[in-house]
Amino acid sequence: MRHFSIICLALFSFSQPSLFGQSLRNTPYYNPESMMVRSKLAETTAASIRAKFQEPSEFSKEAQKAFQDRRENLAQAVAAEIDRTAVPDDVLWPFLKQIQAVIIAANPQCAGTKIILTGNPQPNAYSVGDGTIVIYTGLLAGLENEDQLAFVLCHEMAHFLLEHATNGLVKEIKTYYSKEFKDKVKAASAVEFNQYEQLENIYKSTIFHTRYHRRDLERQADSLAYRMFLKTDYAPVQAQRLMQIFEYIDEPLRDSALQVENHFGCSLYPFKSHWVEKAQASVWGEAQTLQKTADQVLRDSMSTHPDWQNRLLWIDNMLRSTADTLKPARPESLYAPIKRLSILEAVDAWFDAERYDRTLYYALLYQQQYPDCAYLREIQTLSLNGLYFHAKEHTLADVLAQNSPDYPDKYNQFLDFLNNLRLKDLLALEECSWLALPVKTSEYSLLATYCLAMGKEDSKNMQAAKKYYLSTYPRGRFVDFFK
Repeated sequence: MRHFSIICLALFSFSQPSLFGQSLRNTPYYNPESMMVRSKLAETTAASIRAKFQEPSEFSKEAQKAFQDRRENLAQAVAAEIDRTAVPDDVLWPFLKQIQAVIIAANPQCAGTKIILTGNPQPNAYSVGDGTIVIYTGLLAGLENEDQLAFVLCHEMAHFLLEHATNGLVKEIKTYYSKEFKDKVKAASAVEFNQYEQLENIYKSTIFHTRYHRRDLERQADSLAYRMFLKTDYAPVQAQRLMQIFEYIDEPLRDSALQVENHFGCSLYPFKSHWVEKAQASVWGEAQTLQKTADQVLRDSMSTHPDWQNRLLWIDNMLRSTADTLKPARPESLYAPIKRLSILEAVDAWFDAERYDRTLYYALLYQQQYPDCAYLREIQTLSLNGLYFHAKEHTLADVLAQNSPDYPDKYNQFLDFLNNLRLKDLLALEECSWLALPVKTSEYSLLATYCLAMGKEDSKNMQAAKKYYLSTYPRGRFVDFFK
């Protein structure tokens, strides 16, 4: 059973409400009524998926049962994601709906779509098949302007209009329950030697052809999306720019330097040079295998799409045949508040997933862009608290990855630093981080005060922080925890 104090770090990804258009929030969105909104969205979406995905009458009973099971799994999975992570906020969600309305005004056939924003830090979006389009905050954080986001919506709407999801499920079930496929599996199962390898090759071949076909579907979606995009006032060249961004969108701030010695330590506990030595092995055990499962929960990867180079070529060819390519894009300055709020939501999503390593890393990098954002400093303190209590419970491998060739060099250097820290280092650095907080009376800083006091077994300050929080924020985001 996890330590009680760790539970205090499973925060909601939201903040105090503000009027639509007032994009000056410095924390992720929160509203006490959000849970009900998410629950209703999840319920209606699941019902919509069940109604849209209908099994063909010519399917055998076995294939129909398989189709129904897959449909139900899809409905429940999408509903669970919405119920858990949807962001029904006052700025980002209305902004997405506003773009959707612009596209529908020029393309009325898209009127059957609905947009849902979720607090997922991965830079992705997907079309469910019933008209629901799910956009991740990580995608909004990685774009440059409204025009690029509009093309993403056009692309996902195109998938819906072309019925790629519904037709894809029919084709998949038809393939796996066809006589030809069953005969191949039966023959492979009857051989005396290498039975496993032959069965594996059959499934690998089928998956390969499915993926290859999926690339063709992406090309179809891009083609229709571009024609829809041209009917709006958005700049055609931004569709091309979007494909270029996909080259590095998984690694935001890739050109930003991060000197950990400038961010960790204080006069009470100065930075130690051996913290930045390359980690040879972690005393916490192998984390990489465990972390892959946690990452997969968040990752609806872009790898299901063609690589950005191919998509760039397709868009470039279409752009060459477009007469009016000089249409100006919306200024990046108008998108900047959207990008900033999306960044906060994405950082908070990493934190909610207990990926304290990524939370710290991105909070530090974005702090260099937004030095006046107190939330980015507060979430660093809370992330150090999460690392401390997991280390104390000998479960640090659950929340801290190891150096890996799959990661960029500068992120591996940061992981080496974190893996070099010991229990007393983590608590001391948490206190240094807390001391540097510009405000000690915000919701996040009060939670940080409470959790630090808990780590130090200081019941007096724990109770003081709790009392102050409940009297100041009677409907705050952490009321249930403090009560």
